Amino acid sequence: MRTYGPGNPLVFSHIPKTAGTSLTAALYDALKPEVFVQGMDTSLAGGFDDFEDFSQVARDMMYLTPEELPADATLVAGHIGPFTTMTRYPGADHITFLRNPRSRILSQWMHSRAVTEFDIRHFGSGAENFRVGWKPLVQYLQEPLVATNTDNTIARFLAWPHPLMPADGYIDPAHDEEITAAALARLDAMAHVDVMENPAFVSGVAAWLGTELSDTRLNERTFIPRRMRPDFGPELAAAEELLAQRTRIDEALWRHVAQKVLPDADLDAVLAQGLEQAVGRYVESFKNTPPTGRPIRRVVAFGYNTLKRVTG
Repeated sequence: MRTYGPGNPLVFSHIPKTAGTSLTAALYDALKPEVFVQGMDTSLAGGFDDFEDFSQVARDMMYLTPEELPADATLVAGHIGPFTTMTRYPGADHITFLRNPRSRILSQWMHSRAVTEFDIRHFGSGAENFRVGWKPLVQYLQEPLVATNTDNTIARFLAWPHPLMPADGYIDPAHDEEITAAALARLDAMAHVDVMENPAFVSGVAAWLGTELSDTRLNERTFIPRRMRPDFGPELAAAEELLAQRTRIDEALWRHVAQKVLPDADLDAVLAQGLEQAVGRYVESFKNTPPTGRPIRRVVAFGYNTLKRVTG
């Protein structure tokens, strides 16, 4: 088994909405790290920089510079761009996983539609980044506020910081080649890379580590409020052109990795099936009932959400 210790960490560069929460839990169980670091950096923050407006709980999860990361980390996992971790831990093993870019955007949108005002209370003015997800998909994809989370996010996460990636706008297609090259260079510098659509992606990283990993399912949105449940057919049809624009670089990166780990697969079919399955899971989740645990928290959350809707 590969061994890691304080100052010699395994780094999981978790691209948002790529089942990373479940994999992080599995890595933690397997490695039992002495020093575990979780959080995010500013690679996908866009133009937002008011992190002092966060609650202390949320602020403590932010790493604004490489130097803020603990030097003695054993396992690092989170939405922390590889520039930050490769700067802080030169030579550390990095792993990452790519997902069908359209499925990833859909998951990002549905995540925002599942949260309430109570859920996002820790983020201060940054909570607006979640609220824009309550809009229809076409409008969401045209919100500059969340451009870093909708416009070729995989490429942005990997290539950041890059002078040709605008913080509050969309990547100019004229710069696709340069940004793709920068993202591929970061992928090539990693120790293990795969795609979520590979049925063996968990066993693959387990074999690479030389250990077993539990197959858990965490952070899956099992309940979507009724008013936030979209009619996916019309939403996706209306957003088709925008989705193509917002995923053009990411799809090239996904295909670059997928053709290596799924050499005999029809990648067009894999992408189509992945999106269909993602939509199907959400439609199925609409049948779920609200969680019933922690009644006091539910009452407080209901009151908080109602007040926010009334007062704006």
